[in-house]
Amino acid sequence: MIILKSKHEIEAIRKACQVVAECHRTIAPLIKPGITTNDIERIFEDIILKHGAKPYTKGYNGYQYATCASVNDVIAHGFPSDKPLEEGDIVTIDTVAELDGWLGDSAWSYAVGKISPTAENLMRVTKECLDLGIAQAQPGNRLGDVTSAIQR
Repeated sequence: MIILKSKHEIEAIRKACQVVAECHRTIAPLIKPGITTNDIERIFEDIILKHGAKPYTKGYNGYQYATCASVNDVIAHGFPSDKPLEEGDIVTIDTVAELDGWLGDSAWSYAVGKISPTAENLMRVTKECLDLGIAQAQPGNRLGDVTSAIQR
């Protein structure tokens, strides 16, 4: 069942999402060999708190972090660590900010330095699929329209 949101509710969600987007915009230029996912964790938490928001995942079922950090073949929800990222890694940083009871949630993947042609192709194709799916997220369309566009 889909529960429609009011304009007020959508604006509240947008504000939470803007906090998360600021986190990603801030770290994007910092993703280089040598940075650790714990460094990224601290930056995200500082930004979230600066906006009066709460890192939603921190404390959720005992989870200790404001982010999930997945490096290379870790599919999702990896833990931040002090291990420096290396040239050629792909890191996905996922976070959820709660602001005034509403959640902003986003995971972005980043290339660390120069990545292999295979990894470049993976990132390019997955971004294209995301864009095709988003283009189908229109009034009157169904979830199947989104997933079909991605699968094609």
